[in-house]
Amino acid sequence: MKWLFLFVVLINAAFLSWHSFVQDQPEQSKESIYGPPVSEKIHLLSEAPAVTEEDYNAGVVSNDDLVDALNKVVEKRTQAKEAFLCPRMEIEHQSSLKEVEAELAEMGWSYDDNEVTGKRPKFWLYIAAPETPEKASDIVKNLAGKSIDSFVINRAEMKNRISLGLYSSQARAEQASQRIEKLTGYSVDTYEHLRNVPLHQIDIKQPVRPADWQVFLSRFDLSKMMIKIEKNPC
Repeated sequence: MKWLFLFVVLINAAFLSWHSFVQDQPEQSKESIYGPPVSEKIHLLSEAPAVTEEDYNAGVVSNDDLVDALNKVVEKRTQAKEAFLCPRMEIEHQSSLKEVEAELAEMGWSYDDNEVTGKRPKFWLYIAAPETPEKASDIVKNLAGKSIDSFVINRAEMKNRISLGLYSSQARAEQASQRIEKLTGYSVDTYEHLRNVPLHQIDIKQPVRPADWQVFLSRFDLSKMMIKIEKNPC
């Protein structure tokens, strides 16, 4: 019994000694390893957040599409603007002016009427001077008998020529020349020259569609009217 008690005391002493030794050992601290977060970088408040490659590419494509769309809009507006006309007409005769003004009122178009002076081609018909003034007078009488107006010119190098009138249109001058030659048998000459004449310059004050402009012009016989037309783009 004595030995058993001593054995138990030794075991307890050994256990206490071992436990005291283990507690005295300093615990080895684990060294922390620093590493920045993987998911997102650190940014200053003044810096923009990072953009992924996918977001960047998407932004580039979006900007390109926007630029293309804007270019198309500008192109369409430019084409639409160029499609309109701001015409100008220069009218020589009062009879033609009245016709044009009536049609402008019918179309409801406002306009400016400015009186200007400009050079216009004229076509003078005449019969060459005969040898004597008496023969020139005989030609005039012969023409009058066929209802053709004429007179003898008495000026310098044109002396004794028989004037048959001044025409504003080459086509009308040629028609008159052929008619006189056929009726009288006389040879008719044409002299083309420029003369200063008063003109009415009509500027339409609003843009006009080409289709409407064609409708407007179709109402006139331009071959019989002395009108110069400028189809100016607005």
